[in-house]
Amino acid sequence: PATSVVVQHKLGAKNAGTFDVGCACASFPTGLSIASGMMSNQSNIKRALVIGVYMMQRLADLDNDPMSFYYGDGAGAVVLEASDKPGFVSSALAADGSYYECWGIYSSGTKEPPSEESLKAGRTKVRFVTPFPSTVNREGWPKRVREVAANGGFKVEDIDHIVFTQVRSKTITQVMEDLGLPEQKAVKIMHEYGYMGSACLPVAFDVARRRGLVKEGDLVVFVGSGVGYNQCAVAMRL
Repeated sequence: PATSVVVQHKLGAKNAGTFDVGCACASFPTGLSIASGMMSNQSNIKRALVIGVYMMQRLADLDNDPMSFYYGDGAGAVVLEASDKPGFVSSALAADGSYYECWGIYSSGTKEPPSEESLKAGRTKVRFVTPFPSTVNREGWPKRVREVAANGGFKVEDIDHIVFTQVRSKTITQVMEDLGLPEQKAVKIMHEYGYMGSACLPVAFDVARRRGLVKEGDLVVFVGSGVGYNQCAVAMRL
């Protein structure tokens, strides 16, 4: 069963429909885009709960995965509410399936059902097989931000804050330089929480709000990346 339907039941949200979003660590911004689109053309949907969760420690091979130190478990969520005020502005998506076998769990699904052999070989755990080229995010993220700005009819310099997937601090610095924006407009939390995958964006957004870095009326862009790979950027007016 979908994880979302279990959450729905535990919350007692009897009127809510649910579905999982499955594009790895890009799932949260993709979910924001999907939920916003559904709310815009279905007047019966008044509120939507979008959740980002990461519990990779449970699936990590702590003895053999060189990236196991990197994972931090976490969860974050936002509630979208139908309103006549600006909220969702625009989104931009990109994908490249040629990176499918770089990083992931490769025995557990229909392509390779789990077996005694795959269990012993560690393929039912997350595997870091081949590093992604550093250009995937360093060049991809600025493209997504410029695309979401073009789609939303605003300029990059109009952005008040950008929340990135918390992969590498250096990459965020480089991307902000590329965009011509001060680094202070991008929160960094990886040194505090580790890499939390789909939870990175909602947790980083919450941290930014608590620290007074974002406020009501701000134009905030969420940029997420997931193995496979998938990328998604979403612009929201708070």
